[in-house]
Amino acid sequence: MSDAAIDIQGLLVRAGERIILSDISCSFPKGEFIGILGPNGAGKTTLLRAITGFIPTKSGQIKLSGTPLSSLTSTQRAMQMAFLPQNLDTPFHFKVLDIVMMGRYAYGSSRQEARKQATKALKKCGIGHLSERSFSSISGGERNLVLLARCLCQDSPIFLLDEATSNLDIRRKIDVFELLRQEVREKGRTVVIVIHDINLASLYLDRLIFIKDGKIACHGTVKQIIEADYLTRVFETRTIVMNHPECDRPAVLFSRRSVTSEQRPKGGLSHV
Repeated sequence: MSDAAIDIQGLLVRAGERIILSDISCSFPKGEFIGILGPNGAGKTTLLRAITGFIPTKSGQIKLSGTPLSSLTSTQRAMQMAFLPQNLDTPFHFKVLDIVMMGRYAYGSSRQEARKQATKALKKCGIGHLSERSFSSISGGERNLVLLARCLCQDSPIFLLDEATSNLDIRRKIDVFELLRQEVREKGRTVVIVIHDINLASLYLDRLIFIKDGKIACHGTVKQIIEADYLTRVFETRTIVMNHPECDRPAVLFSRRSVTSEQRPKGGLSHV
C-alpha cells in the first residue's frame, strides 16, 4: 500500500489548445490537511476535478493509495473520494436531507440507513434544522455546509473541497476548519482544500501547495511556505509574518506598500 493518499505525476490538462495545468507532480500524504492556494484562474479547481476524474487529462498519471485512477470504476472512486464543488445547481427541488443522503449511493445503503447517516452528518455540521428545506431555497453558505455534510455522510478516506468556506462568516469558517481538523486527527482522513485565506490556512493546515499559471510554484509545510520574503515573492504583495500569540503558528499581515520589480518572481519560484 502507498503512503500517499494521492500521487500525481506529470499531469497535463488542456482546454482545446489552451494549457490549464502543466507538469503537475505532487503527493498528498495520508492523514494530512492540505491546502491548495493561488490566484484566480491558476488551475486550482481544475486540479481537484482532474483528481476526481470529472475532466480528462492529456497526459500524466493519478494514483489513489497506489492504484491508478483510470483503473477504478465510478463507484470505487466515490468510495475513495468525496468532492465538495464550488457550486451545485440542481434542476429539481431536492430537500437538503435528500442531497446529503446521496453520499451513501455508492454503498448501496438502504434508505433508512442513508437517512440515519445523513441526519447525523447534518447535525455534525450544525444544520440539522435545514433537513426538510429545499436545497435551492437556502443561502450560499448554508449550501456549502450541506455539501460538507454530504461528504461526511459519504465517509470516504479522502475529502476534496473546493472553497468550502467561501460563503461563510468567520465563526462558521472556524467551525468548519475545527471539524475538518478533527476528521483528520481522529479518523485519519486526507483533506485537500482550495483556500484563499492564508491565515486560516496557517492555523489549521499541515501542508500547502501554491499553483500559479497552471504550474506548482512551491510546496511544503506551513512553516516552510509562510515566511515573509518568500510570501512576498509568491503573492507579489509585501507581507509581514509573526508568531500567532496563542499557538506556534505563523500569522500574516499584508503591507500597503507596493512590491518592487526586484521582488517580483522571475523565471518561476523554486520548490521548497
